[in-house]
Amino acid sequence: MGKYFKYAIGEIILVVIGILIALWINNLNIANQQNKERSILISNLKQELNENLDQFNRRTNHLAITNKNLIEVLNFSASANTKKSLDSLRSYVTDALVFEVAILNNSRLSSAKSSGKFSLLSEDITTALTDYETSITNYIEFINLTNATFQKDWSQLVIKFNSLENFHNMSYPDTDLATHSDFILDDEALAKYLKEPETYKLLHEYYTKYMVEKLWLRELKSTIESALVAIESNSHD
Repeated sequence: MGKYFKYAIGEIILVVIGILIALWINNLNIANQQNKERSILISNLKQELNENLDQFNRRTNHLAITNKNLIEVLNFSASANTKKSLDSLRSYVTDALVFEVAILNNSRLSSAKSSGKFSLLSEDITTALTDYETSITNYIEFINLTNATFQKDWSQLVIKFNSLENFHNMSYPDTDLATHSDFILDDEALAKYLKEPETYKLLHEYYTKYMVEKLWLRELKSTIESALVAIESNSHD
């Protein structure tokens, strides 16, 4: 009986050791799989963040040019010196009336959150990405609010600066659209309209709008750069 019990105990020990080894191998495989998924996720997020950073930089540069041109228009409106022709001023205002935004791509970040893979990231990374998402939400709310606020004045300026045809050509380049003669301002009428205080006020509001958007984009770029730093610092942990 003693030999039997020793044999049974030995068998049990071997079985337990086998189970522990199997569990260790399984946990090792799971850890390896998670590390692979984490590396792929981090690579995808870095690519997405850098793509958005490029978009924000392009939008920021475009806003800088737009506001530089609007300054020329505002100076003319305020009877300050400007060497720009009325055709140039008309073109500057038309460009400023095109409501564009930075094109955002958060598909990979959203997919990571919905699939539960967000938990693979460190707390520093998830905190930085959460701050980034908050900044994006605030930026989009600002864009939606200002676009809605400027809608009425936008229509007036489009008509006054004979921009109807330009906007039409953006969407329907192969179709001609005639502008009603009552909506066309010649150079003399345009110069007079530009020098009206109300016109200056409207155009200055656009100038301010784009200046504030640049500040929002600066905040967005800062949160992206912070997220990239967090990813780089924690990606090898």
